[in-house]
Amino acid sequence: MTTSTHGTAVSFDGAELAFEAIGSGPPLVVVPGGPRDSRYLEDLGGLAESRTLIRYDARGTGSTAAPDNPAKYAYPSLARDVDALRSHLGAETIDVLGHSSGAVVAAVYAGHHPDRVSRLVLVVPGPDFFGGGGDIASLLNARADEPWFDEVRTAAGELAAAGPQDPPEVVLDLLDRYVPAAYGGWGERQRAHAATQREQFSLEAWKHFHGNGDRTEPERFLPTFGQVTAPVLVVTGAADALTGVEAGNAATALFPAATHVSIARAGHYPWVDNAAEFSSVVETFLARGR
Repeated sequence: MTTSTHGTAVSFDGAELAFEAIGSGPPLVVVPGGPRDSRYLEDLGGLAESRTLIRYDARGTGSTAAPDNPAKYAYPSLARDVDALRSHLGAETIDVLGHSSGAVVAAVYAGHHPDRVSRLVLVVPGPDFFGGGGDIASLLNARADEPWFDEVRTAAGELAAAGPQDPPEVVLDLLDRYVPAAYGGWGERQRAHAATQREQFSLEAWKHFHGNGDRTEPERFLPTFGQVTAPVLVVTGAADALTGVEAGNAATALFPAATHVSIARAGHYPWVDNAAEFSSVVETFLARGR
């Protein structure tokens, strides 16, 4: 039986980050994407059987309060929060896993503190930050025989046309319509997981994730990734029509010691679509050399 305990870690500005320690074994700090309540990560496909997942809620999501300044929703600030978990654990170095937009946070943290990261896992990194993304349309079109395809293709066109002038609520509606393409299949398991998206999502955190006019472009941070000497594993879903597989190749090329594995029959949430392969790939990487 998987056990869990709840706690808080105090960050650089006194903010309290709510976390749940799930499972047993060496700790793995898990950076959520979204921005979304970290419960969507579940136990990462059974990874908690061999790891203690330190699964925390980012600012303004789940049980963690919103920041006193919207600028602290931006990923450079969120990267500083990762160190609060390391400090709370009393560890000199930590293993870190970031999912989706959480991969940005995890990578920026590793680039700024390469001496504090022992292993880094980036799950389904996105093209907006890491590059790539040219395969998304073909991955979507490969699913043309799915009953949801026409609706999703229409939503994709509207998403591509969306801009800063569109209210976040409108964009979230489009993401809800597009969501079947984010999974490797669209069965009962995937539909149940997708149904939690809207209630767990933080529009305010999402709106400010890429900065508040403070010019937090990727170009400021990508060069620091070359300083990360820790082994890096990049994981993509072979059927992920949300961020694609090419972004995984682009992310891999930014680190000196990175490997890219694409999980078969999986999308943007590979622990939902193919839990056994996902957890095996990640655990094998984390255990190597111990």
